[in-house]
Amino acid sequence: MNKTKIFIIILALFIGLLLRLYKIYSPIADWHSFRQADTVSVTKIYSQNGFDFLHPKYFDVSSTQSGINNPQGFRLVEAPIYNTVSLVFHNIFHQNVKVSSRLVSILFSLGSGFIIFLFVLKTTNLFLPSLFSLLLFMVLPFNIYYSRTTLPEPTAVFFMMLSLYLFTKNIYISALSLALSILVKPYTAIIIFPTLLTLIFIYKSNLIFNKNLYKIFIFAILSLLPFILWRLWISQFPEGIPVSNWLLNNGTTTTFPSWFHGYNLSFLNKLIALRPHWWYWLFQDRLGNLILGVYGVIPLFLGLAYRRKHSQAITISLTVGIFLYFLIIAQGNIQHDYYQILIIPSLSILCGLGYFYIYEIIFKNYFLKIFSIFFIFTLSTFLSYQRVVEYYKINNPQIITAGNKVNEITPKNSIIIAPYNGDTAFLYQTNRSGFPIEIYDFESIKKEFPARPIYFTSVNYDDYTNKIIKQFPTIYRDSQFIILEISK
Repeated sequence: MNKTKIFIIILALFIGLLLRLYKIYSPIADWHSFRQADTVSVTKIYSQNGFDFLHPKYFDVSSTQSGINNPQGFRLVEAPIYNTVSLVFHNIFHQNVKVSSRLVSILFSLGSGFIIFLFVLKTTNLFLPSLFSLLLFMVLPFNIYYSRTTLPEPTAVFFMMLSLYLFTKNIYISALSLALSILVKPYTAIIIFPTLLTLIFIYKSNLIFNKNLYKIFIFAILSLLPFILWRLWISQFPEGIPVSNWLLNNGTTTTFPSWFHGYNLSFLNKLIALRPHWWYWLFQDRLGNLILGVYGVIPLFLGLAYRRKHSQAITISLTVGIFLYFLIIAQGNIQHDYYQILIIPSLSILCGLGYFYIYEIIFKNYFLKIFSIFFIFTLSTFLSYQRVVEYYKINNPQIITAGNKVNEITPKNSIIIAPYNGDTAFLYQTNRSGFPIEIYDFESIKKEFPARPIYFTSVNYDDYTNKIIKQFPTIYRDSQFIILEISK
């Protein structure tokens, strides 16, 4: 690879970096701030109370997410690998936890983009489709936003793609990379499995024959054992494990009869996937409109048509991985668009090859090649941006003002009741442990935390808040929010 190509790659990564630095200092009160707050609060508590990998905690001490009282505030979902790296960045660069966490996400995202370039280059032996795939990963508006959030998904994507790239180079390091990816987000195993299986058949002479079959079994053990051990460990703390069955293909709407002509059809009522709303939300709204901006669907399908070496087998396997992920984690993907972060590498590769198909095969005239690629890319990016730009907005800045005031005037060990419909974004702003829901039995809270002062804050003067105001002394009040002392 000559110096010009190296310069182009560095330039593409630099552009990706600049785009991801947009609003890096903005408060965690934008789109999906509740999930961001849950994740970054683990890192913040590490920085305040000391590092304890096996006992991650966050600010929410309610039973909202697990259905079990959680007075210790355990947060036992993904293994806190992302939080650990963020804490290291925080300690080294002395940035606040929020910025450090966002920088870690950005660096993992840039690393993922570079690995995507290397993977496509290995698959096609061509520079241009590899560059197209990298550029798409760097500039897709949806990916730009989410790869600078305080979510663990960019970390999982990095290790997932590293595992895929190293699978035929060093199967043991590939297994360790996949293990880290699964520890952060188990769903990556679903997405990557069809492609790993395809690579096994493509390189079967190295992996299956020549007495190397044992490597596949070692790969499987190394990839899955850490996750199994982690699940066994966290099972001791059920209060810290959010309810997750609803994320799967597990509906409750009765559409089909329980019995039809002697056949039990009740299982069909649990299937969310393949119903009209599943196709609409995941394929039309998310893939078609939000991520690919309608016109990006053109190179997506053309990427499947491109054939060079084993590229078509790889792109088909990537597509199968996306479909399986949508099929199995059906409700989670419908409910939350950030679940689609994990499929962005696959989409970038497919579309990158699709743009190269337009350049190399569809048009022979150089002007038509460039114009077609520029037109499709610009229009799709613009239409996607129109949706994603709204994600950066702070829709309720009052929670930031109120949270800062609570942090200023209440003791560090306070329990804060900050009702926000179960959303922890408001509670996070207070920098205190507490409850993101309405509390009616204050005496039970006092008994649960007898040695800690308890305060109430609200940004809504609704009936619930006005009722509480009559019961407890006010320590701060203005037109936007109020703070009451409950422990007196």
